[in-house]
Amino acid sequence: MAIGTELRYRGLTSARVYLAAGLPLTWVSEQKEAFKAYLLQNKEADFTFRGESYHVEFAGADVFPQGFSAVADRLREFRGVNMLCDIGNGTMNIMYINNGRPITNKCFTEKFGTHQCMLAAREKLMQKFGVAVDDAVIEEVLRYGEADIGEQYLEVIREAATEYAAGIMRRPWEHEYNPELMKLYVVGGGSCLIRNFTEYDPSRVTINSDICAMAKGYELLAQRNLGGA
Repeated sequence: MAIGTELRYRGLTSARVYLAAGLPLTWVSEQKEAFKAYLLQNKEADFTFRGESYHVEFAGADVFPQGFSAVADRLREFRGVNMLCDIGNGTMNIMYINNGRPITNKCFTEKFGTHQCMLAAREKLMQKFGVAVDDAVIEEVLRYGEADIGEQYLEVIREAATEYAAGIMRRPWEHEYNPELMKLYVVGGGSCLIRNFTEYDPSRVTINSDICAMAKGYELLAQRNLGGA
């Protein structure tokens, strides 16, 4: 689907494709080669997407660490001690970046993501009102803090999100986060939970809400590896 979408956008039906993908920070060293082999298990593929036939040949693949890739183009901004927090759908990755250099022995992956927050909100709604609310409605509240639903339902979702966001913010503290001594940089789809449901000092905490930041980072790093940047 991803390849079909990109080719459709460019008006192409045939191409040689170089894949750029990512893995959670602490999984990269052990799983990078296996994941790369999985992505390249077929040398070519023919498929139909949205009524159009496509043919692709795979020219190669790179696998990069999630989170770090989202800030690869701005490492010069990371002066002093910084903590990068990437909140994804299923995991939360934490990495120290000191003076623009990632500290590889201070990377952590937590099973804490937006999907678990969605489940928590859904459970609270079921317990309190005995109703199943569409995930799209819950997601809208998580992303924007608002939705066109009854106030009582909205309040319960906000309450679940606030509790979950507090849990997210406890994780950096467990890994020696100190706002007086370092800055926190939050990326990933779950960054909206911090923005909408916690209190933070914007002079010490930066939230990057660009949901394409990771993909842009993968592309940039792949181009560098290929000698194109």
